[in-house]
Amino acid sequence: MGVGTVRAADLDEFVAECDRRGGLGTAATEEYFAGFTYVPATRVDRSLDPFSDAYFDQQAALYREIAGREINQEEGERTLLDVAAHAAGQNPYNSPDVGFIAGHARAIQACLMIADLPPAAAVLDMGCGWGLSSEMMAFAGTRVTAVDINPLFVDLVRRRAARLGLPIEAVESNFDDFDDDREYDLVFFYECLHHSLRPWATLERLARRVKPGGKIMWAGEPMNREWWDSWGLRLHPDAVYCIRKFGWWESGWSAEFITECFARCGFALTIIPDVGWKGTAVGFGVRRETAGGVRPDLSIRVAHGSAEVERLRGELAAMRSSRSWRLTAPVRAATRLSQRLLSRR
Repeated sequence: MGVGTVRAADLDEFVAECDRRGGLGTAATEEYFAGFTYVPATRVDRSLDPFSDAYFDQQAALYREIAGREINQEEGERTLLDVAAHAAGQNPYNSPDVGFIAGHARAIQACLMIADLPPAAAVLDMGCGWGLSSEMMAFAGTRVTAVDINPLFVDLVRRRAARLGLPIEAVESNFDDFDDDREYDLVFFYECLHHSLRPWATLERLARRVKPGGKIMWAGEPMNREWWDSWGLRLHPDAVYCIRKFGWWESGWSAEFITECFARCGFALTIIPDVGWKGTAVGFGVRRETAGGVRPDLSIRVAHGSAEVERLRGELAAMRSSRSWRLTAPVRAATRLSQRLLSRR
């Protein structure tokens, strides 16, 4: 039986029941999520300017309602992990799930293909987390500055870079404080820009660090209009669970809103569907004055489309060779004959 309607008073039991069922990602928890609807007590006025302090303050109040605490990203984003074990692992997640790692690696490398970077490009990997994106980009030949708010992640990235001999510099910082005097060919956000309290301010600050002809890209971000016309906390059960349990800031935004965020810092955003993690979109931004001459390399989409066509052809061939297809052939032939006879009347 699904959880149904949930309010603030139910959240501790909601999190506890998810944990009893094995946490996020298990079949038992997904079954429990059936019918989930969060009913907030906090009012958010959707008519307010989404870039205004008034609108942000109402979303922050909604966060406090769900999280049961004040916003403190230095504490809330401090995921605990065994750094030594992950540093020695085959991949930063220390995961044996081949498909999971391959899917993320493919999405990251697809972004690099779209970005069409020069040799030894300088990449700023914001919110690098476990460091898979940093490793994939360094493996491809870039020089990476990896930034994360969690000191354990920074330690992990440093250890793995040293062990693997990859050109990665790891820096501890949050989105709001990071700045340096270097310029980058690519500023990259992988599954992390939605953790920025004010993504438009983060983008504006980092846009100053992009080289002429450089790009800002994002991937693996929750782009939707399910709850808000512009942006706001996601009220999906996974997001509500993470906000309550860990204190994460789990926002999402519409395509129109994130496009306007890029425009405010002087960048034109192209949203490219289907090539990210699990078929999600990728954002490709360049300065507006160069938008006509700097375009994404979309050859990856052709390859993706060709693979999809081949998959469908294979499924069609398998269906036509099946026993059920052969047995129902007379029925299909009779149906076609009836249609021809009717069309002559």
